[in-house]
Amino acid sequence: MYLDCFTFGARPRRIFYAVILEGFFLLGVLSFTPEGLLDTSMLPQFTGVLTAVAVVLVVGTFLISWSAAKDSFSPILHTRFVPGLIATGYLALGLLAIGAGYLAHVLIFQTSLFLTVQELWIGICIGLIFGFLILFYYDRYEIETPGDNYRFNEASEKMLEDYRFLEESKLPPVKLTKRYQALEDSVRETVDILEESKTRDGVELARDMDQWVDEFSSKPEPAKDRIVANSETPQQEELKDRQQEFKSVVKRVRRIANHG
Repeated sequence: MYLDCFTFGARPRRIFYAVILEGFFLLGVLSFTPEGLLDTSMLPQFTGVLTAVAVVLVVGTFLISWSAAKDSFSPILHTRFVPGLIATGYLALGLLAIGAGYLAHVLIFQTSLFLTVQELWIGICIGLIFGFLILFYYDRYEIETPGDNYRFNEASEKMLEDYRFLEESKLPPVKLTKRYQALEDSVRETVDILEESKTRDGVELARDMDQWVDEFSSKPEPAKDRIVANSETPQQEELKDRQQEFKSVVKRVRRIANHG
């Protein structure tokens, strides 16, 4: 599941395509000497320019990760620190790829393994740029984030309003039949939208909600009241389970819809 989140729901093996394609692109942009060494004289103040580009693209990596996570229907991706960790992972992947490429260069050309401080810094900058390019490719060609977040926010807000009313209502269950039906309808509408999720985490939330609403709809009004009302703790173990399941669902939905 963690790898699924790292790729924002796209197929993990596509990372290799991104590494290869963006690697060739990066090699085409850089200039090399006949000995296969990086030509740092192609621009005045090469190290300074490269550092500035790397800093800008590191920021861009975090922005892309945050944007892709925000558009996702996966609760895990809406956790505060997860998009940053994912961005850091892509930057680390870029550094790892550059490191592997350098070791291959040493073996092929039989050059010295040791680097000067400037050469090491240039390698780090190129690795960070490569990490950005990998995520940029992934975001542009592989990540399919759900496009209609407005529909989800609208449906989930209706679901939360229905739940809030039943949670706070003092009316007897027999007079809340239509309200229970409204909650079931809003849950099912939210499920329909969540099924568009590309991540396993989002699909699991849709499945959990679908199972919960099917079981909830089969219960009589007094049982439904014990499931959704906080004022009374259900005595039956099954009703306790349904109550905890719905609280978990509500928490995950709120995380995606930014309702708290």
